[in-house]
Amino acid sequence: MAICLDVFLVADRYDAGAGQDPRSFEWPPHPGRVVAALRSVAGDEDLPVLRSLESLPAPTVHAAAEFGAGRSRTYVVTNKTYLAPKKKRDDGAIGNLSHPGRTSGLRERSSVFPANPRIQMIWDPEDILSDAELANLDSMARRVPYLGRSTSPVLMGVQRVTEVRVPDGLSAFVPSEGGDRQLRVPYPGYIDELDGLFEAGLSAWQASDNAVARRGYRRIGEDIPVALPSFTSRYSDLVVLRFTDRRPPSGSQTATFAAALRSMVMRQTRDPLPPALHGHGFDGNPHVAYLGLPVCGSPHSDGHLVGLAVAVPGMDEAERRRILRGILGPEADGTVQLTVPGYRSPFELKYRPDERLPRSATVSHWLRSSRQWVTATPIVLDRYPKNGDLAEAVLESVVNAGYPEPDEVEVSREAMTTGGVRLTPRDLPRRSRGRLYCHARITFGPEVEGPVLVGAGRYFGIGLLQPERRLEGGADEV
Repeated sequence: MAICLDVFLVADRYDAGAGQDPRSFEWPPHPGRVVAALRSVAGDEDLPVLRSLESLPAPTVHAAAEFGAGRSRTYVVTNKTYLAPKKKRDDGAIGNLSHPGRTSGLRERSSVFPANPRIQMIWDPEDILSDAELANLDSMARRVPYLGRSTSPVLMGVQRVTEVRVPDGLSAFVPSEGGDRQLRVPYPGYIDELDGLFEAGLSAWQASDNAVARRGYRRIGEDIPVALPSFTSRYSDLVVLRFTDRRPPSGSQTATFAAALRSMVMRQTRDPLPPALHGHGFDGNPHVAYLGLPVCGSPHSDGHLVGLAVAVPGMDEAERRRILRGILGPEADGTVQLTVPGYRSPFELKYRPDERLPRSATVSHWLRSSRQWVTATPIVLDRYPKNGDLAEAVLESVVNAGYPEPDEVEVSREAMTTGGVRLTPRDLPRRSRGRLYCHARITFGPEVEGPVLVGAGRYFGIGLLQPERRLEGGADEV
């Protein structure tokens, strides 16, 4: 007998962004999100049942194969009580006319409109839940008000079924190696991870942002596409902070701002500092990298920094959460004040993954897979090329950084894409000064997942590459 969790979309819509890229939509709904919704309404007495559920194999999902999708932007009232001086009134209150003391923020919503508003998740394990556990799970499901955003209310219930049958109008999505859809699923320890993120003030979706929580799914009846070999990134998180309060700095200041960001994160992370954060005694493993994100690749790009980012490698979950907390600091609204040497006042940056951002400030731009990559900031060579062959030295730096050996390497003293950052020797990170550096275009055999960081300055934003696709006629598309 199987367990069937029934979901009915009351408003005939499903508003949920896809993890690190909230502008992408999610369909079918991910089992990990459903279990997170159950955790949000569970009391301490309900946790044993959820831990039993997280230990079961990934469920089959019944959902509509046909759907429409769209995005909308609107200002919504937030829960913040931050007093913005420019908006302060005579009586000291600020903000929204209907909600004094609160502010409004621009939000972008990704929506799916399925042909059938019903969804089912089927667990069919050998060790089924007991009747008491099933009743407890059903009680929790009936208390869940919505999935994704609050604009997609749901009715949920759980029952035991003797025969699994796909309802009319729905298709079966089953876990499958090589499946073309990556769904987030619960795993042993998932509930504890959710609790840890909640205590740290971080988003729940980050609990599913690792390899163990991603399962390939395919729709029954569809042909399995031939999967190309690919290289998976060693970085599990990319936290992007966007400049907001003044004219952003030029790309040539990347190393200065990356060093300032590193100092701030180390200062705000609780002791003992994880080895991946400072790099000492962590040779052979990727360190935390501090990046400047230049605007480049478009016809009018000028290479200014639109934001800063921290790339966090895969590691123990407790250490990972401490680093993420250290990046965002004590401010719960994601505002970061960064003090940079040479500037009188600190720079304000914001962590706003759910807002519409310039392409260069989005996580998806730097993390997506591509065979061809071009330098946004030049590569500092790991060694001096004895025979003067820069391309060979770049290839060696690529391999040293842990990536596959490229099929082709082009090098240039000048930027090879619009807005590519030009540096003088004094602009390099202090530890990299005196080394050779150059721009490059690198073509791999398999698709390589970003971020791609190469060379001796890669942990300070020097040697950052962006994905590129070469079009007929020589134009670039990034």
